[in-house]
Amino acid sequence: MMPFRVLVGVGIVTCLLLALGTLNRTGRVIGNASPSVPRGLYLRADPDRATYVTFCLGHRHHTVRSHATLCAPGSPDAPRILKRIAARHEGGRLTVAGDTARALDSRILGPLAPEQIRGWWRPLILIDTDPPQTRRARERTDQRKQSRSTPRHRKEDTP
Repeated sequence: MMPFRVLVGVGIVTCLLLALGTLNRTGRVIGNASPSVPRGLYLRADPDRATYVTFCLGHRHHTVRSHATLCAPGSPDAPRILKRIAARHEGGRLTVAGDTARALDSRILGPLAPEQIRGWWRPLILIDTDPPQTRRARERTDQRKQSRSTPRHRKEDTP
């Protein structure tokens, strides 16, 4: 027989998953698995409080390589792009940024027009909060530290 605590834990997790599923169906929560912004769940927010947006590519982005697979004027139901708001400009334009060097963001697309924006979001649960560059830099630093602490053998010391 299962202990009471296990049953309560399973019940709580089940309720949380059902609640998240309901929020997702109503468009109040989205998930992100892309490395270009932190992986996790994002909650719909007021534009003034949002730190992330989902958007579609515009007509001017038809030369972007992934134009055919992402939300764009010809495919409005395709996956939307989620990026961090880097700057807000007059007229509702936004500069957006990803956390990787290859992110599809304002470095490639330019500022977003208000009609491209499909949703305003803020993080709810982040699974991976370090951007990939930070992880790689930390790994390189750790490797350097490890190589310095590992004793090096001179030729004379080797039999």
